[in-house]
Amino acid sequence: MKFMMFVLFLAGSFAFILVHFTGLQNPRLEILGNGELRIHSRQQVTSPLVYRTYQHALGFTYVTSSQNAVALRQKFHTIDGESFTPHRQMSKREILSILGHQVVETQTNQIMQVTYAFCARGRDFIMSGNRRVNLQIAQQNNRVTVGWPVILGSF
Repeated sequence: MKFMMFVLFLAGSFAFILVHFTGLQNPRLEILGNGELRIHSRQQVTSPLVYRTYQHALGFTYVTSSQNAVALRQKFHTIDGESFTPHRQMSKREILSILGHQVVETQTNQIMQVTYAFCARGRDFIMSGNRRVNLQIAQQNNRVTVGWPVILGSF
């Protein structure tokens, strides 16, 4: 468990660095419905739309609701990534259908299933192995977290 979390942290850190250089476009995760949205940025922002702020070595993570996402995004010059946890139960297939992504790879272990996906409709990407990725979905029991280009932080 600790090893897996360490590997995910390293992958997220590496993705954060790649995102900085590729300038990803946002797939607007709030179209998945009501939920908790986390915006990852190196920029410090103060807003009543932010429920919680976490500062870490790579910048800041701002937690808000999907309803506040559009207004809060306008306060940022750069967004390095986003992650979203829906309030209702959603399947991976439903998420991929709504966002229009195709599965690149799925990894499963005893704790969770992690799916990497890509959509070529004008979005930038990061490289995972030799494959392009711009969406990650992690499922643990009934909880799903979606991130672009990958989930930055914990889930």
